[in-house]
Amino acid sequence: MKLHYFEDPAGNFGDDLNPWLWRRLLPQLLDETDDELLVGIGTLLNHRLPRAPRKHVLGSGYGYGAAPVVDDTWTVYALRGYDTARALGLSRDRVITDAAVLVALVDRPSAPRADRNAGYMPHALSNSYYDWESLCADAGMHFIDARWPVERVLYEISRCSVLVTEAMHGAIVADALRVPWVAAQAYDYISGAKWRDWLSTQELPYDPAPISSLFDVERGLSLGPRLKSSVKRGLMALGMKGSNWTPPPPRRTGPKERDLALGALTAAARRPGWLSDDKLMQRHIDRYLHQMDRICVTRGLATWTPALRGEMILRAVSAKSWGPSAGPPSAQSGSGMEPARPRHIV
Repeated sequence: MKLHYFEDPAGNFGDDLNPWLWRRLLPQLLDETDDELLVGIGTLLNHRLPRAPRKHVLGSGYGYGAAPVVDDTWTVYALRGYDTARALGLSRDRVITDAAVLVALVDRPSAPRADRNAGYMPHALSNSYYDWESLCADAGMHFIDARWPVERVLYEISRCSVLVTEAMHGAIVADALRVPWVAAQAYDYISGAKWRDWLSTQELPYDPAPISSLFDVERGLSLGPRLKSSVKRGLMALGMKGSNWTPPPPRRTGPKERDLALGALTAAARRPGWLSDDKLMQRHIDRYLHQMDRICVTRGLATWTPALRGEMILRAVSAKSWGPSAGPPSAQSGSGMEPARPRHIV
């Protein structure tokens, strides 16, 4: 079964969690055989999803296009949120939460508690528009780049007393690691729909802290290209535009706008951070463990699940089996779900 996820050449924490996490959780399941796909973390459920292979959906969400046709090539073990279930015409019982919550189960780098401070994690794309690291330095916050390797991002999140984040998976992982978080929005491409889909499973609102959009796209360019862009902007302001022009990048942000963004960022860091309920988080993880067992049992595989501090233990395969078209059990009692396995989430 091949892992299906979006691979951003520049790197993107939420997408890059897929190979890092699933190869730790389900190493016996994954290979490069592409007649079956494991569809995991990300907004992957749309018209771009390949139709032919059998698809095993484990925590994905809907967005970025038309809703796909759910047919007999699909086995849905878990969905990211209730809006995804509604868009796909599936039962609410298929919803758990975003699968990135499972980072709580695996060994990962972690900072000493004494080394904690407020942090800011812009959306991966936002880092191409402005030097947010310099703004964080002025705000006395540590900067986290969503394009960094997964283990570095995990370590930096663990350093946070509170994480202010445009990146949704920054908040999802912070919540799983019990680091308080505050949603933020500096640019209009941030998808509130994705956030609300995930947060519907956490019983929390989406209330992003507004931060001014900042631009310095031409930093690092030579004088020639910068002059060309400046001339284009001037001509366009006069109503003159060539039919084959590439639009110039936004004008560089001035000191006033930067000061406004700095004030907004420091104010966001002073907000009370959100954390989902401990028992709800435990229930989500227990349901995912149940579904990972199920996907292995139906394929005749021994079931491996991670112990609390990253060690791997072999669990006995249940004599009970599920048909490939069976939906996930309800979280309600009496649903047929196996008893919860209590675990402390660090």
